[in-house]
Amino acid sequence: MATRGYRTISLVLKRETVPVRASPRVADALEEISKGMDVYQGVKFAQILEAVYVQGAKDGARKVFDDLDALLEAVKKLHPHRPPGRPKIRRKH
Repeated sequence: MATRGYRTISLVLKRETVPVRASPRVADALEEISKGMDVYQGVKFAQILEAVYVQGAKDGARKVFDDLDALLEAVKKLHPHRPPGRPKIRRKH
């Protein structure tokens, strides 16, 4: 039976133990998957987790830069900049 709240699962990977903080359902799944792994399966599982982590980091960085670009555009609209120099002559027709 799953316990309430987040739990920390220690996954033993290649050369180190990685603490994974997860919801009860994910923690139970991780424990079940990692219980019967041999070295080969453990290495493959570590590669999958690393790929997921790297992709998540890329997605997070992209979101940050997209947000910054949107904020920069909003500031540019609030404070329009005109190049220095003489103003254009406005002729009345």
